[in-house]
Parts: sequence; structure tokens; C-alpha cells
Amino acid sequence: MRFFNLFIAVASLLALSACEKQEVASLKLDVSTSRTVYKVNDTVTFNISGNPDQLMIYSGETGHKYIYKDRNQAESDLITLEFATNRRYGLDAQQPNSLRLLASQTFNGVYSAENINEAADWVDITSAFTLSGIRGDDLYVSSGVVNLTQLTSLGLDKSKPIFFAFKYNGVTGSTQPRWWINKFDVNTTTTDGQVLGVASIANAAWKQVKVLPQSPVNWVFGTDNTVKFQGGGAAVLSNHVWAITKGLVLTNVQPDKGVPIKDIRDRMDEYQYIFTKPGIYKVTFVGANINIYGESRAVKELEITVN
Repeated sequence: MRFFNLFIAVASLLALSACEKQEVASLKLDVSTSRTVYKVNDTVTFNISGNPDQLMIYSGETGHKYIYKDRNQAESDLITLEFATNRRYGLDAQQPNSLRLLASQTFNGVYSAENINEAADWVDITSAFTLSGIRGDDLYVSSGVVNLTQLTSLGLDKSKPIFFAFKYNGVTGSTQPRWWINKFDVNTTTTDGQVLGVASIANAAWKQVKVLPQSPVNWVFGTDNTVKFQGGGAAVLSNHVWAITKGLVLTNVQPDKGVPIKDIRDRMDEYQYIFTKPGIYKVTFVGANINIYGESRAVKELEITVN
């Protein structure tokens, strides 16, 4: 029995030792091109050797630069807002200032009428932008691109979150305007000229607050990425309703992303790409072999000039 137990122990140690000696295959990745200068819309063929299990490309274009793969904050003095509006019905003489844009860095984030203190917390910045006149359904008007850091009335503090609100105010007795908004882009431009998204109409997390509780009409946040207030006829009761974003951190940006082009099921000896704009691009390929024993990675960079 003692001999049998000894045999089992030795066999287990040998098995463990054999497992410990297993290693992931070392990756040797190489990528080359026949030349380094191309024209816009040329097909660039990258020749690939090493056959990594996984392969990803960072093209070097805006949003796809390897150097920024871990960046989630970017300082800038050019932080812009652009939105687009479409208005139907209702005359200004009868329904003045039916839509206003306000901003706050002191709003407490509680979306209720009791917590909307317009005078204390909110700044009306509508005058810096262009709003639509009365138009057809599909005719949206750009607000213009406005640098928020230059709005002296706002006094922007980039270190604090900012909330934006569209305030609808309609009065019973005449036709209340319909307002639709299909664009709301907050962008930051970095010192090297990259334009990075901070927020869009799709991810601003709109919530409505009926500042006048008996307001009969709601803001609608549609799946078509359009923020809508329908207004109504002369008999509709008065509406005072806000659509408010989440708090936006203006220095927060999305890390640049690579594009997966190969997994373990495929073999890839070449990859073709087309650059549609002139520039000097640092193209980066990231390969990896990964299994239960570990991983081996390799990075290959090439500089491509596109005229």
C-alpha cells in the first residue's frame, strides 16, 4: 500500500511538471508593404508573416491610433456643441421663446420639479445658437458649432460635470409649436487636432421633468435618436417641460480602438486597406497567441504616407 501511494505521488509530480513546462507558442510577427507612399483611395496591401492566432489593426486615422488606446481623458480649450432643430406650427408673437437651451454645473442631478431652480442653477445660452424657423418635417437647421469655453455667460469649469436642458414653454390659447431635435454633439478637439466625441444625442441619457406638473405633453426620446416635443392645438393646456442630459464630463473621451481582422480559425498572409484622406499614418498591427498556458504578443508599426 505504501508503495502504491508513493507511485501515485511520483506520477502526480511528473504530470504537474509536464504541465508546467507547457508554454504558449512564441509569436514572431512581421508586416511589410511594397512601398510606403500611396495616393488617396489606393489599395494598400500589408504582407503578414507569423500567423498569429489573433490580429488587430490600428489604422492611424482619427479614433484608431495605437498611442491613444488607453487614453480616456483629453484636455482641450476647444470644446464645442452643435445641435439641430426642426420647428413646426405656432407663431413667435403668440408663443415666444417656446424652446430654450440652458446649461448648469450646479444642478444636483435630481430630476424633479422641486429640484429645478432655474434662477439659481441654470444659464440660458440659447442666444449663442441658431434655432429653426417653421419648416417641413425633414428640414433641420444646424445650431452652428459653438465653443463652450468662450461663452462668458456660462463661465465653464472643465473640471466639473455639465448638464444641458432643452426647456419647452407653451401657453394654452394658441397653437403650441412642435420642436424636434435630431443632433446634439459635444466634441473636444485635442492639441494634435483630433476631434473626439464627449456626448451625442444617442448617449446623453435624456430625462424629462414637468416643471409645470399638469403639463399634458411629454418629451419623447425616440429610437430614431430624435428628441421630440409635439406641442398641440390652441385648446391644449400650457406646457412647461424640460429635457435634461446626464452630467457630462467634458474631459472624458473614448479610448482609440483597433479593428480585429483575424482570429484563430483563419490564416492571413495579407490585408488590404484604403485610406480616403491624405496624411501620414502610423499603422499598427497587434498580434497575439493566447491559450490556457499564457500569452505571447507582438506589435508591428509602419508609417504610410498618403498624398
